[in-house]
Amino acid sequence: MGETDSNRIDPVRDQNLIDEYFNLLIKKEFHMDINFSNEYIATQNIVSKKGILVKTFSDDILTRPALRLFIQALIHKINSGALNKDQLVKGIESLRAVSSSNTGT
Repeated sequence: MGETDSNRIDPVRDQNLIDEYFNLLIKKEFHMDINFSNEYIATQNIVSKKGILVKTFSDDILTRPALRLFIQALIHKINSGALNKDQLVKGIESLRAVSSSNTGT
């Protein structure tokens, strides 16, 4: 996609950022707190050798079709490079601001 490798999200190295981004988005869109540590794994694509996220959804996610599709779309955006690291960090900052204004902190 023309992104430099330094701006590409590395699923292993950036896992904490990814988890926080997913958590904040899910909280905003679905009003839920979810621990993402068991919902996906970071691994390497055997052909391209690039890091990717692979879904390992729990029953909690699988029984909620809208949530499952939402998370699948997020994973696809990261795997395809449609979301880069700068966008991820800016998204987290924006979601933190929205979250703190909603809680009054």
